[in-house]
Amino acid sequence: MTSSRTPNSLPLRGALAALLSLTPLLTQTASAAGATPEAAGAPAAAATQDAGSPVEVRRLSLGAIVNQPVLRLRTTEGRATVPFGLRADELATKASLRVRYAYSPALIASQSHMKVLLNEEVVAVFPLTKENANRQIVQDVDIDPRLVTSQNNLGFVFVGHYATECEDPLHTSLWADISGGSELQLSVRRIPVKSDLAILPEPFFDQRDSRKLSLPFVFAEAPDHGTLRAAGIAASWFGKLAAWRGARFPVAQNEPPKGHAIVFATNKARPAFLEQLPEFRDAKDREFKEPALTVLTNPADGVSKLLLISGRDAEDLRQASTALALGNAALTGPRADVKRPREEAPRQAYDAPAWVRMDRPMKLGELVQSPQQLQVFGHVPDPVRVDLRMPPDLFLWKSAGVPMDLRYRYTPPLRASESRLQMAINDELVQAVNLRAASFAGDGLRVALPLLEGGTLAERRETVIPPFKVGSRNQLQYGFSFTYHKDGSCRDTQVENVRAMIDPDSTVDFSGFPHYAQMPNLGHFASAGYPFTTYADLGQTAVVMPEQASREETEAMLALMGRMGEATGYPATRVTVVGPKQIAEVKDKDLLLIGAAPRQSLLLDWDAKLPATIAGPVRRISQPKRSVNMLYDWLGFDTRPDTNVATEASISGSGPLAAVLGFESPLKSGRSVVALTGNDSASMLQALDALDDFSLNRAIQGSAAFVRGNRVESVLAGDTYRIGALPWWSILLHEINQRPLLSAALKLALGVLALAVLWRGRRLLRRRNKDA
Repeated sequence: MTSSRTPNSLPLRGALAALLSLTPLLTQTASAAGATPEAAGAPAAAATQDAGSPVEVRRLSLGAIVNQPVLRLRTTEGRATVPFGLRADELATKASLRVRYAYSPALIASQSHMKVLLNEEVVAVFPLTKENANRQIVQDVDIDPRLVTSQNNLGFVFVGHYATECEDPLHTSLWADISGGSELQLSVRRIPVKSDLAILPEPFFDQRDSRKLSLPFVFAEAPDHGTLRAAGIAASWFGKLAAWRGARFPVAQNEPPKGHAIVFATNKARPAFLEQLPEFRDAKDREFKEPALTVLTNPADGVSKLLLISGRDAEDLRQASTALALGNAALTGPRADVKRPREEAPRQAYDAPAWVRMDRPMKLGELVQSPQQLQVFGHVPDPVRVDLRMPPDLFLWKSAGVPMDLRYRYTPPLRASESRLQMAINDELVQAVNLRAASFAGDGLRVALPLLEGGTLAERRETVIPPFKVGSRNQLQYGFSFTYHKDGSCRDTQVENVRAMIDPDSTVDFSGFPHYAQMPNLGHFASAGYPFTTYADLGQTAVVMPEQASREETEAMLALMGRMGEATGYPATRVTVVGPKQIAEVKDKDLLLIGAAPRQSLLLDWDAKLPATIAGPVRRISQPKRSVNMLYDWLGFDTRPDTNVATEASISGSGPLAAVLGFESPLKSGRSVVALTGNDSASMLQALDALDDFSLNRAIQGSAAFVRGNRVESVLAGDTYRIGALPWWSILLHEINQRPLLSAALKLALGVLALAVLWRGRRLLRRRNKDA
């Protein structure tokens, strides 16, 4: 492996460097929306404050950004783009790039090279020499930080040639690979932003930041249940905004940490630091008279911001949090009093904005942010990807599949059967069809429309997504591939002269399917927050907290509310938060228990219903009579696990252990309870880490999942129950199908009965013929 360093040299270095030294960094400050100094007209003070703020060094893996282990560059001018952003309240002071790459040894060195571009400006050029063609190369590039803006595209252009004439632009020797381990390193400094509610959710959440959201919540002391409800609404909103990034909400009391944070205050529970702020020094300003939202400068660092959610009591906090989550578009200025909070009607079952519609066919254009996401260019472009989310209890068993009306347009190939479209879901092939030439007339399942403006051919095809390939989180993938056509020897043909598009009016239809699930199933909770997310506003959910929740228990509750907001795409505006003493008031709801025993007393009261108990060093774990056996599953016999408890073990241990437990509510049949617990409050946070980790999340199944560091072990033991409704014959067939031995016996019996009827019928027919 070799290593070299390529500085970013600018043309006309001497004169231009002198000119740039006199030029303010307008590129970044202008592009950072809302990133203006507090005191307009005082740039010297702002510059002084910027210079004193700490510098954060951030390393971004290119592979992690694009979710690809390798960036592959092909053809004579292959391209790859890595987008990245800079927060509105940040300024890049230094930037560098470490590129790890390899390339074809067949390239002609004098005619081949690789360009590195930032926002279409060349920052480096790598020669592709014969000497280094048999190894991975590491190149370090210094980047002028003035080129880094709020929205950036880091581009790689491969210019490769293997012949001096009559070259095939799609030849297999034309390749270069950039390792996903290549890194972009940024040194950033926090800059002041204006105290203005109009720029919400910035600076508390910035969509340009691809990292997991970590947003502290500050309380005066251990918050009461009403304050926790208001905080849960705010956390679910930020979780919805964070989406795939994930969100955590560390808890602080009385004093804010450095950085942006959310503060909750009432007249009876006010964080101590507020009295020192200029906004609250006067006695008349210290009394909250109504729900309000206020943006303040954080005294911990003097640069970041605090969002103060205030009111006379916990109900005022709920109203202010609801206004933040549902009416933030109308907020302006540093402070807004919530006079008439917006109260939306309760959500209906299965109408979460992040899920596909259950009442009608849904257009693919409704599932993407822009129609451009459905369009691709080139002979072998990346697939068109469309994400689909649906409730985990959608019952597709024994159905023909999910109908789809697929419409697509493409540049027609010159000859038929040389190009194709592959349709897949979750990387599993569903169907592949040939793309027809312009002269194709159509067939029974497929209609070819006339050529449209621009020379594209439109087709429409009725297809079906197999039911066994559908989960709660899915991705539809449509891969176009066009055969490269050469007009003849030594005739140039443009490579990127084809395009294809999935029509936004294509539909997928999940309406008409029943909802039915066998519970407990922690896999549904881990992937989609089910059954709580059945109602997007969590109107049928009660969170049960200890009477005096610890910081860790409060953080766990806020993190779970953030996950609910991410799962539904809607804030939890109607969630209920109670303590164990008020449990009778929420007996008709699904319950989310948070806390470690004995602080969470319900875990001790309901011990007989639990598949496991963790109370300090004492652990009781149940084991089922029979789990799914891989050999039996392969042979097709006895695949149904026996959940009846075979053994129970009581263990005393001191190591950290977290658990997620699921069982039917002791208060009402058909209602569910999910408990997040551990041997102490600190250990319980391991379960949150497992839920956030993709590989560990998939391991959370059954009725009990135990988390020990980076390991998850799940069991299904104890009583089971069902949610939803099916016709009796569907339930009967489903139960028989779950018992392969019984199913085989019934089929054999039916076969014997059919043979008996046939044999009896033939005897009667023979007797009649004899009598005749």
